[in-house]
Amino acid sequence: MLFRRRRRRHELQPIGEADAYAHSYGERSDDVTNVKAVEPEPVEEEAPRLTDRAIRNAFLSRLNKR
Repeated sequence: MLFRRRRRRHELQPIGEADAYAHSYGERSDDVTNVKAVEPEPVEEEAPRLTDRAIRNAFLSRLNKR
């Protein structure tokens, strides 16, 4: 049985608060973007769920109509 050697992770140097903020949020710009609301797509109604009893009753009623 072969065992794989795990690679050692390199420790990262701690960063300051200003660097963490710049990394997280980046630079702020004065550009303004207008966002439009999107209308939700219409939802299709689901067909009613049929039970085995309902299918059997429908079948029997069609047979009786003959």
